[in-house]
Amino acid sequence: MLMWGLMPLCAVVLIVMWFIFGNDKKTIPMITVSPPQNLDPLEMDYAQIATISDRGIYAMLLYWVSKGYLETKDDEEEKRVAVCKITDLPEDAPEHAKYLFNAVFHDADLVWLDQMPESITEHKIDLCNLVAKRFEGENAVLEDSSMYPTMTAIFLMIAAIFVVSVMANIHPFLAFFLVAVLFCALALLQNGALGFMSKHDRFEVLAGGITTLILLIVFMFLLWLNTGSALFAAIFGICYLICVPCIMFMERRTNHKLYGQILGFRMFIETAEWERLKMMSEEDPAFGMDILPYAMLFNMGTEWTKKFEYNTIYNTVETMEEMSKETAKEETTKKSKSKESTAKTEKAGELKKAEKSKKPAKKKTSNKERQ
Repeated sequence: MLMWGLMPLCAVVLIVMWFIFGNDKKTIPMITVSPPQNLDPLEMDYAQIATISDRGIYAMLLYWVSKGYLETKDDEEEKRVAVCKITDLPEDAPEHAKYLFNAVFHDADLVWLDQMPESITEHKIDLCNLVAKRFEGENAVLEDSSMYPTMTAIFLMIAAIFVVSVMANIHPFLAFFLVAVLFCALALLQNGALGFMSKHDRFEVLAGGITTLILLIVFMFLLWLNTGSALFAAIFGICYLICVPCIMFMERRTNHKLYGQILGFRMFIETAEWERLKMMSEEDPAFGMDILPYAMLFNMGTEWTKKFEYNTIYNTVETMEEMSKETAKEETTKKSKSKESTAKTEKAGELKKAEKSKKPAKKKTSNKERQ
């Protein structure tokens, strides 16, 4: 009876937790033709997904190109693109901007983009912490308290699936391996949920989602095979599919007004008619180039470049977009492998302790017995 009721109970608990901790208010997009609150690309990136992405960093480089601090250089023979420093940032530039600028141009005034990923990885955490200072207190992107319910929900689902699997006579080691992979997949889904809602880089959500669905099929097949009950496997699958979205969207967003302005700004970039854009560029010749970094942040860089016929910078934008996708995939793969390795190590340690505790203690012999 416990085996039949555990997953439905877990699903009910996660639904209640989502209503209490993760039920976001509806965000209403507010159309705007300029970056809300004068956010630079890195700040806008963080305001969407509560972290910074490689796309945000490359968009920041384009932002400096548009402001005249950098220029681009193409090597058509080797098919490489570089950014060159023209002048330093002003003294009143934000700390995160100075940090990234100095990190990129620490050794030379010209940097090839194919050498950028290593530099990005080394400084990404510190850079993210500097950007986060812009969003403290009332400007916070997410409620700090919503992180704990998220982790609790993940462990509840993992524990319920592991217990049900063992009770259904699935080998404990196989069950542990499957839930360890599921933990990694859920972590990817949860990390990418904010970016998916913002139409940001979706690789984490796609990778996590595909893995989660494959695991669902595997679990349902094993449960049906071991119990002989298709109904039990179906109930498990339904509860599984209820739990996953609850975990994905457990964290609660707080910056609804700013987020609505960002969504509206994105809608303008995606849907604005060419005649209107042409009129705005006639009024302000720098308009198209000023918006280009944000268009790239929203994965619209090449389309925006074509609209304004920025042929000299098209290769740069295209290269940056391709590289941001590649580095995002590499980081996601490393993150998944690291989490899976950590889970396996912890489980191996627990099994060793259990084996030691099961060994019978050696009986001490007295001197009389020896004699």
